[in-house]
Amino acid sequence: MNLQAATAEQLWRRYAATWSASADVRAGALAGCVSVEVRYCDPNVSIEGSAALSDYMDAFHESVPGGRFDILTVLAHHDRTIARWALLSADGIVLQTGTSAARTDGASRFAAITGFFDPPLGDEEIPS
Repeated sequence: MNLQAATAEQLWRRYAATWSASADVRAGALAGCVSVEVRYCDPNVSIEGSAALSDYMDAFHESVPGGRFDILTVLAHHDRTIARWALLSADGIVLQTGTSAARTDGASRFAAITGFFDPPLGDEEIPS
């Protein structure tokens, strides 16, 4: 399956919205974005299954109340895609940026997702 960039962007945007959805809405929304057996990994966790991912999203709600992800750019080919994103606070302040890579299944859902976090935002001097 060759994933088109427009389709990949729609998928990333739906997936990003699940991070902000309430638990009762998230199950249905997540089912349309990820496979039941999805593998998710970021610097904090490595988990398997959409239920475990939903639980991780619950913890996100507790640590970043009102937080949401904004998808900045998407690239895609075949069954692979990457997205640059920004994590925004409830009042729109950028808290974190990063890149996530994913592999899709035959149903245009994410089968595996790996998140990478950029270094913290700040006034650090950039080495020359």
